[in-house]
Amino acid sequence: MENSIETIWTKGFLKEEALVAPKINNLYHKKSSLLIEKLKSTYRTDNKSIIPLAILAVVGFGIAGHLLTGLYVMALMTGMFFLNRKQLATLERISIETSSYEYLLEYRKMFLNLKKFYTRLLGFGLPVAGLAGYFLFFWNTPLLHEFLQLGTIYILAILVGLALLLSALGVMAYRLSLKLIYGRFIQKLEEMISDMEELRK
Repeated sequence: MENSIETIWTKGFLKEEALVAPKINNLYHKKSSLLIEKLKSTYRTDNKSIIPLAILAVVGFGIAGHLLTGLYVMALMTGMFFLNRKQLATLERISIETSSYEYLLEYRKMFLNLKKFYTRLLGFGLPVAGLAGYFLFFWNTPLLHEFLQLGTIYILAILVGLALLLSALGVMAYRLSLKLIYGRFIQKLEEMISDMEELRK
């Protein structure tokens, strides 16, 4: 088997010029694989939780008499589910081919890229989706009619204010959930990379 632990570790993180203790090599290899597998498993579970929440959303809005809004929210959440699954597929393609150290560095790089991507998505996409949701929720209601009777400047000011609020709340909620769900994994990842860098000196 070409990518067996023995083959990987012979080519891997610590070659002849690095650590000389095979037990330490093996330990870091196992710790790297275990950490990444736990991270991916958590990502999968986190993503799968979107589906029941989407169903609850459409049921809740439907009971409240806003079925169209519920379907809209469900569509957004389902789209996020498939987007997350696509991002997970890119993480799955990363494998230990050269070294555990480079493997962890690649994961850190990919995770940081995902963090930037979702921050921008929520920062810019959530206001657009949120405002559209508001219009659907208040469609054919006196409140929306009164809102549209305001002057153009007032309407724009309210829309911009709501957009900025949604953007800030979306980014803050994402950063908080990221810390709560993945914070310990990222901390361990950074610690392992730091340890490997010290041992490679």
